[in-house]
Amino acid sequence: METIRSFISFNIPSSPSVREPLEKLRNIRGVSVPKDIHLTLRFLGDVPEKKLKELSAKMRTLENNSSFTVSMNGIGAFPKNTDPRVVWIGADIGSPFNDILKDIDKMLDSLAIEYDKKPFKAHITIGRVREPSKELTQFIIDRKDQEYGSFTVEEIFLMKSVLTPKGAEHSIIDTIKLK
Repeated sequence: METIRSFISFNIPSSPSVREPLEKLRNIRGVSVPKDIHLTLRFLGDVPEKKLKELSAKMRTLENNSSFTVSMNGIGAFPKNTDPRVVWIGADIGSPFNDILKDIDKMLDSLAIEYDKKPFKAHITIGRVREPSKELTQFIIDRKDQEYGSFTVEEIFLMKSVLTPKGAEHSIIDTIKLK
């Protein structure tokens, strides 16, 4: 049975406040910056195509939820700012997001789709680090308290991810429109 590498996310709209750090990050050696940024709610990994169709049908119930606001603030890194492997912008997410995430988890559990069950830490990945540098660490430290604006999430996506030598390429499997 064919499997599809997949995840559930919402998109981050392009804005001058977000474009600025992305452009600066692109100029730092050893960092790859995605062309489109999103916030991953749940990474699913390789899922049988049949189960993704079932998940897509179940996700229709999310359309009963209202849209919600996301505030972006502070740049940080995993595992830590002084030894970055992933560079991110922090995200504060308004309600009804927690209910939506609980519903998604119940859907995944009911379909026996594996996902990372660690507590959710809202962040927007803006770079993957191949070579940490003092320049990158300073970039992160200089922006750790900066605000990057807010936006309203009106759609949640079930996404396909294909790994290529140039990085992951994403495409939409399904779109869930919130109220």
